[in-house]
Amino acid sequence: MTESTPERPDTTLPPPPAAPPAVPQTFPTTATGRGGTARRTLMVAVVVALLLAGGGVTWWALTDEGDPIDHVEVSGGRLVTDDGDAYEDCDDTDEYSYNDCDSDTDETYEFVYKITNRGDGPANYSVIVNAFDEDGDFIGQTYIGSAHLAAGKTDADKSEFSEYSEFEDKRELSDIASVKVAYVERVALAN
Repeated sequence: MTESTPERPDTTLPPPPAAPPAVPQTFPTTATGRGGTARRTLMVAVVVALLLAGGGVTWWALTDEGDPIDHVEVSGGRLVTDDGDAYEDCDDTDEYSYNDCDSDTDETYEFVYKITNRGDGPANYSVIVNAFDEDGDFIGQTYIGSAHLAAGKTDADKSEFSEYSEFEDKRELSDIASVKVAYVERVALAN
């Protein structure tokens, strides 16, 4: 008997290719022959349309009631000094200190404000008024407001910066030279 071994097939793999096979890429083309131009033009048109629509909505919203800062006016104001007693019923002759007369000079910086509701319905107003020195540097701020002001009506009154107001850089009431409206919030009411 002859022993013969069956032949085996060759199991070695062929070498890998030097580069992956190239697949041609296709892009949509337009009449100009360049890919993506139509898409880019469409995107630009959409962005421009959205900006114009947003500007139109903003214009519509602002022209209806106007800028609320235009609804408020403040006068320049003045420093007021009061040397009178702070209490009507003061008594320095007894042993109690709670009812002694206050001999300190009271100072305030008073100004007049006027809030006119130029909207179509009633509204609440919250206003920030800033104080400035002679050089125009910020000193401090105070708050005023008006509740349920009817359309077309005006609320006018006095307001003040007092010794209890907080001022920048240890400034004092006597440093105030002018006041100006800094911010106005108008909240329209349903009734």
